[in-house]
Amino acid sequence: MRRYSFGFMLLIAVVPLFLIGGCTHRPNNQLIYTEAAITIAAQLTQTSAAFSPTPEPTMTPLPTETLAPTEAPMVLPTLSIVLPPTEAAAAPPAQSDPVENPYKAEVVAIGPSPNQFLPGQHFTWTISLKNIGTATWSGKYSLSYSSGIQLANQSSVAIDTVTAPGGVMTLSIPATAPNEYGTHKSEWKFSRPDGVAFFYIYYNAIVGDKTFITTEPGSSATSTPNTLEWMCSDPDRSNIQRSGCDEYCRNNAYTMSLRNKNCYSYGVQILP
Repeated sequence: MRRYSFGFMLLIAVVPLFLIGGCTHRPNNQLIYTEAAITIAAQLTQTSAAFSPTPEPTMTPLPTETLAPTEAPMVLPTLSIVLPPTEAAAAPPAQSDPVENPYKAEVVAIGPSPNQFLPGQHFTWTISLKNIGTATWSGKYSLSYSSGIQLANQSSVAIDTVTAPGGVMTLSIPATAPNEYGTHKSEWKFSRPDGVAFFYIYYNAIVGDKTFITTEPGSSATSTPNTLEWMCSDPDRSNIQRSGCDEYCRNNAYTMSLRNKNCYSYGVQILP
């Protein structure tokens, strides 16, 4: 735009000169026009060169940052786990058949029966044992007090009797009934000469007054009220008597069955 404005102004300045010159003399018009055109062209060229816009500087692109080479991942060697050979489990030792206990016994009879006593009554406690083992009872065997009331007048009884397997041994031991009413349990143990017990004996002594004791120890039992046979022949009454019928039924269930009677302990029938 500035280039054209300057040329227009120059043209306005030159035209009057032409007019003034025309008034004085008439030179060669063709020559004047040619020189003027050359002069204007030259000035326009210089002006154009002087006002040529300076090209904007070209931005030099920044150098591209070169990425560092990626390290190859470290490959760890695979560990081979070698398990030690499994030892074969040792076979359990062969179990031998258990050795049968050669010392065995069972009660054949125990009395007095019925086991009813007056307070402090003296009596003979009788025990019959059968040797059902394979060892002969000989030497210093013993029957000794273990728990409950002692009942016998001595706490230990030495046994010198020899009893072969299948044989029966009978002991007669002086005893005294307790002074307190009720059922009293006595526990004794049968031991070998080395002191090891292999059999236990239990006996219940029932202590009462004369209205309770209707039969003396050793006499035949009756079914009159308050006797053990009467108490133990009925399930409900045996619950009242409690443990007294346990020993009684073990000793008398067979004889009661011969009379068509059942014997009960804690309400449960005891079979002969």
